[in-house]
Amino acid sequence: MPPAHLRFDSPYDTDAHYCVKRDTAWSGYRVHLTEPCDEQRPELVVHVATTHSTVQDVEMTQTIHDDLAKRELLPCEHVVDAGYITPAHIERAARVHSITLLGPVVPDHSHQAKAGSGFAKSAFPINWDHQQATCPQGAVSREWRPLRISGHDYIQVKFAKADCLACPVRSQCTTSATRPRALALLPTRELHEIQMRNRLDQATEQWQHRYAIRAGIEATLSQNVRVHGLRRSRYRGLAKTHVQHVLTALACNTARVADWLDAEPRTRRRATRFRTLCSAAV
Repeated sequence: MPPAHLRFDSPYDTDAHYCVKRDTAWSGYRVHLTEPCDEQRPELVVHVATTHSTVQDVEMTQTIHDDLAKRELLPCEHVVDAGYITPAHIERAARVHSITLLGPVVPDHSHQAKAGSGFAKSAFPINWDHQQATCPQGAVSREWRPLRISGHDYIQVKFAKADCLACPVRSQCTTSATRPRALALLPTRELHEIQMRNRLDQATEQWQHRYAIRAGIEATLSQNVRVHGLRRSRYRGLAKTHVQHVLTALACNTARVADWLDAEPRTRRRATRFRTLCSAAV
């Protein structure tokens, strides 16, 4: 079978592709919604983006920012989930649009970081001017070269084999019996520092409190899915499906504006028919 982005799953809609995200599998498209978080105003959907299902979330961050800029709707702070953020996106959002992009960057997946013991990447000071790293025991790296992993650029830093083999705390640094410690760094100093800073910040209670507001978009997605049928494509093709997504967001906005203007909002749950029947006079 060819990759999902090169094949179609339905003879009736050749734009629809198969995709899997965690426990959900579907054939069709993806939709990305953006809404403000101002407590003094109704939370309306201000941007809708529709893509093929094989387009990953991380590919849409820059597009969404550029679209919001054209409509003069750029926020000061944009809160996103982990699928939309990388250090490069944080840097571009600040440089191009003066936006603070807030979200959890990918954590350090090394066994030292996961175990919370030993020397993770953050324990190695980096001297970018001299292209060297220093280990916690004071040894200086001997190799600094470009590295490409899964289509992404990195810098590989290696220490001398002799230094690592003679290190008294080698077991806290690497599990290899013969090879020296190596680090994979982001390609520029600015991106590396953004990554390190955000990894430290997102472990704090203050950062968690700031990020908690992002949960609001889950309610918006749930409302559009359960009330307005967002996951049911009524048309064929990417262009028409996008129109449907825009109309669905408009329906959501209309309902929210109506609730916002309602002079007597509900303060309790509506009684069920069974309760009404039980309390009715016989």
